[in-house]
Amino acid sequence: MFSKKIIVSDVPDLLAILTESFFQREGFGMDCVIDADEAFRLIEADAPAMAILDLSSLGEKGLDCCRRVKSDPLLQVTPMICVLGSDQGELEEACWKAGSDLVVGRPLSALRLLDEACSLLGVSRRLARRFPVGFQLEFSLLENKKHVGTAVNLNTGGMFLGSEFIYPIETRLLLEFTLPGYRMPLQCSARVAWVNHPEWIKKNNMPSGMGLEFFDLSGPSQAALHDFLENLMAG
Repeated sequence: MFSKKIIVSDVPDLLAILTESFFQREGFGMDCVIDADEAFRLIEADAPAMAILDLSSLGEKGLDCCRRVKSDPLLQVTPMICVLGSDQGELEEACWKAGSDLVVGRPLSALRLLDEACSLLGVSRRLARRFPVGFQLEFSLLENKKHVGTAVNLNTGGMFLGSEFIYPIETRLLLEFTLPGYRMPLQCSARVAWVNHPEWIKKNNMPSGMGLEFFDLSGPSQAALHDFLENLMAG
């Protein structure tokens, strides 16, 4: 059975990101630890879905914990994230050598941490937190006539597109939109993951439209989207 427990260092900035995040809404529980020995004992006993170790509080013992987990044939499948203090950049290489699956430096990017954690767990980013928005965009089916819709919510993996033009699930659409406050238009393809049709409303709090999953976002477009969402989160 897939574990829904996360072992995490008991530090305020990590807990602020994880508390009330996608993980808690989807039933993941968190066990907070204050030392590396406790972290290893819980990983050994509970086979958690993931462990997030803060090296600014655990220091070298946090690295030792990561090494012990990754050298154990039974425990090494546990995804390990090492979080560094702002003055610990020199430890990054040591974290990778210890077997860490992800190394994150401070200041922490909440979006990056949550996105990468979802990726390590094999959880679709489409399900992660979406931010309410309200800008217009154009979409089309291949090279056909463009339609105008409204982005109702948005995250790095997709959006809900409010529109009277609704395509079937699994349809690939072309999107073009400009984020509020940005000049560069973003273009990508998207898959219709679900629909809210007037005749069979799936979510009563949403308008007619389609839930979309992004594909083919370029590097600059991904960076702009991350920056935009970071600003929304900070606000």
